[in-house]
Amino acid sequence: MNKGLSENVLRKRLDASIRSLGCGKPMIEGSLSAIRVTCGNPNCRCAKGEKHISHILTCKVNKKTKSVYVPTDMVEEVTAWVEEHRRIKKKLKEISALGEQLIKQHVVVRRAVAKNFKLQKESPQT
Repeated sequence: MNKGLSENVLRKRLDASIRSLGCGKPMIEGSLSAIRVTCGNPNCRCAKGEKHISHILTCKVNKKTKSVYVPTDMVEEVTAWVEEHRRIKKKLKEISALGEQLIKQHVVVRRAVAKNFKLQKESPQT
């Protein structure tokens, strides 16, 4: 993030980032992976080494990896959901960083105002 931006600029960027979150699309956390599996049929080509391609969605739940089978006809859709989750997660980090910057900038401005006010009180009026 850019340092030294005014509070108004930071607030505008923060508002724009928050607005960009809302799109109403489905999302899902995890990683979609293609794996090779055997079906168990002894007469199938996979029994001879040419395995089937299957897809799973994996994510961590309570420090354990959870896997969910994804049907072939849903792979494209689930890929879009995963990408949407990543986009929103990135936006949330951006919003958090802007909020932190805004707090720090506010403190700097308040201290400068207090210092100027104190100096004005101390200086002799002519």
